[in-house]
Amino acid sequence: MRTYTLIGTDGRPYASTTPGTLGGHRANRVYGRLDCPGALRWIARGHYVDQRVFFADEPAAIAAGYRPCARCMPDEYRDWKDRRDVMLHTVVETPIGPLLLGGDPDGTITRLTFGEPPAGVRDDDAPFAAAREQLAAYFAGERTAFDLPLRLDGSAFERRVWAALREIPHGTTTTYGELADRIGEPGKARAVGWANSRNPVAIVVPCHRVVGARGALTGYAGGLDRKRALLVHEGALLPV
Repeated sequence: MRTYTLIGTDGRPYASTTPGTLGGHRANRVYGRLDCPGALRWIARGHYVDQRVFFADEPAAIAAGYRPCARCMPDEYRDWKDRRDVMLHTVVETPIGPLLLGGDPDGTITRLTFGEPPAGVRDDDAPFAAAREQLAAYFAGERTAFDLPLRLDGSAFERRVWAALREIPHGTTTTYGELADRIGEPGKARAVGWANSRNPVAIVVPCHRVVGARGALTGYAGGLDRKRALLVHEGALLPV
């Protein structure tokens, strides 16, 4: 029986007995129809083949971190661009300083960081009521996990690391090397550390729970004092 190699929602290839319905370009992170004129033109010139990937359907392509082709899927591209252009934000006050919470009009969280709002976002608290409530419960010691819709834009490797971060139990820590082993990439502790540093949604995706090989507190976008405070709050470190 013939099998086809498709890209799954985790960005990794898998074998399927059904051919893909959409094609994509691995380097450009773009997906489109199999008869896309632009893609066929590049294939004919021999510049595309080694970057060609296939998807079962559009949800799989989107989940893998690809965007629609503006040429062969103009309506889908326009919808994607509209969603990206309308990012809302609100500021959540916490015991360790204000958090910038950003996302889509439907309440999907795309950003949770310590810092100032980026250009092009609109202040709007309404879509983020659930996130605000859950963060308040977390800092009050009443919640140890989050149940919020997230959209994490990054490479397939980064999203695998971020997914693994969400599996680290509250009150525990792991190392970059152990995290690399968990995602099936032994020896890639440094790459895991880089992906960890690019996590766009702090606390909810708990990158603060990753420490150095000997337990040292290394690297945190919010600062090591905040990392230490979060681990003390969760009971993974003793207060000093």
